Amino acid sequence: MANKKFTEEERNHLRASPYVLEVSPSIVHFSAKFKELFWNSILERKQPRDIILELGIDPDILGEYRVNGLKGMIHNEVRAGKGFRDLTTYGSYLKEYTDPEAKVKYLEQQLAYKDQEIEFLKKIVSLGRED
Repeated sequence: MANKKFTEEERNHLRASPYVLEVSPSIVHFSAKFKELFWNSILERKQPRDIILELGIDPDILGEYRVNGLKGMIHNEVRAGKGFRDLTTYGSYLKEYTDPEAKVKYLEQQLAYKDQEIEFLKKIVSLGRED
């Protein structure tokens, strides 16, 4: 995480971009379209700072750490093979965790773990009662 906090003026500048979905004092959420354009420019061998400038965002506001980190973050999304995600598409990546079958499997694992814990506690209690 970057140490640089955004001022209110910087946040307003970032919010003016059509590629920025949300800005907090320390985090910027870019749109999937931004990430797609950024990645295509990376494939054309452009530098991250130049790409951000072309997309209408001041790289000095983001800071060097964030600018350089974007390339790695977006590359990880490409490598995952699930497309580019943003705040509006993030829920689709959680389907595997909200699928009813996956929930049942998770709850079965939790139940088995709790059973093991109970058996362990019973053994501890029984060891303490030996007089």
